[in-house]
Amino acid sequence: MEPTSSLKYVNSHFYLLYNDLFYNKIISVFGEDIIGILVKILPWLKPYIKSLDTFRYDARMVVASRLGLVDNGVSEVGNPLNCMFVKDSWKYVYSVLKNKRLYAEYSDYRIDEPSNYVYNHFVEINRTYLLSYSKAIWLPPGNYNLNIGLAVKHGSGLGTTKFEIKYANEDGKVVVQTFYPPTNINEILPKNQFCFLKIGEFKVPPIQPKRADLEGRVQLLPKLRKVQLTMEEIGLYLKSGFSIYFIDISQPTLLYNDYDLMYYTVKETNYKYFVNILLKNLYKALNFVQNGGCPDDPNIQCVPNYYGGGDPFVISNRYHKLQDCTGDSELSQDSVSLPGTFSGYDEKLLMKYADFYYNSKFKKRYFKFTTIYQRRQFINRFGDFEMDWNDSNEEEGDSKSPEALTHVRRCSYDKEGLKWKIPIVGEL
Repeated sequence: MEPTSSLKYVNSHFYLLYNDLFYNKIISVFGEDIIGILVKILPWLKPYIKSLDTFRYDARMVVASRLGLVDNGVSEVGNPLNCMFVKDSWKYVYSVLKNKRLYAEYSDYRIDEPSNYVYNHFVEINRTYLLSYSKAIWLPPGNYNLNIGLAVKHGSGLGTTKFEIKYANEDGKVVVQTFYPPTNINEILPKNQFCFLKIGEFKVPPIQPKRADLEGRVQLLPKLRKVQLTMEEIGLYLKSGFSIYFIDISQPTLLYNDYDLMYYTVKETNYKYFVNILLKNLYKALNFVQNGGCPDDPNIQCVPNYYGGGDPFVISNRYHKLQDCTGDSELSQDSVSLPGTFSGYDEKLLMKYADFYYNSKFKKRYFKFTTIYQRRQFINRFGDFEMDWNDSNEEEGDSKSPEALTHVRRCSYDKEGLKWKIPIVGEL
């Protein structure tokens, strides 16, 4: 059964097979040692998957009911992964592992001027000549898109920023892939709007399954490569007037790869609509575990234990609280820290945050394609997004409900505005 097969829509039996298919893909792509890593990050994985019930509760319950899974907050003794929000959601677990969304942090960016305000969830660049960012992540072989989520006020210096992907091959040689935004990027991007910009495409080559040393002994190699992502300036050029929310490493998509999209934009700049706190905490725990207990900044000297040997509770004071975005101080008492259980977030606050994040009013986007031909092809297939975009100002003052406004939209692509909010593989 292929991931793109329509058999999953026939009945619950095929939908169950479709769910199991992604468990097999997880083992095949990431290896057996990924199971231990998933067990370690369960306190962050389960709340994230549970938050997706906002739009997929019925689909998840098709699998959960047939498997007899119960949401009792306690994992199975034999296999901790045989639990609700994991065993019924292997596709979304696979999507988290296969993609990486690197949210901005205080310690991530090196900036030389004190006028640059670095917030908890995004970095605002005001006036600086030094801009440096580096992350170490683990990726399986495959093709990837390198994207960035940002907002531009007046913007200067973006065109002189260099992005690098580095990894060591089997011979120990460092392979470097370099990308540059368009030199006129400051004129291309709209002002005071969130933009999801594609920087480029790169490939992580497959790893040879085994090799022999000088004495003829066979050594097994890991399935993942450790990749270093670097963003830095290429000269002493002033950078100012833009904010960075995250850098996204994702699978090839229909929008960016088949239709050659340059960027899409949303009429909002508030980070609360673009930074998923649950996903941010999940990736923070995952990267720390995969890096063997070392920070994901390769510039920090650290001796890792081994791949997957990190303890995510060591950095429990670095995880963010949901009330930072919801403003519910009365519910903050239960979510100040993440205890060593599977209920680190207050459930009421969790579902309120999920409703806020996934059901926000920002569902319409403006798409900027590289060529007019690709733009026409997209409109012919999905409808005129530009007419929806022009109508958005009128709808803000309309008395109609958000559900009614969704049905009158002309563009059918991602009507609910979900595909850009979470890492996905294929369809939702």
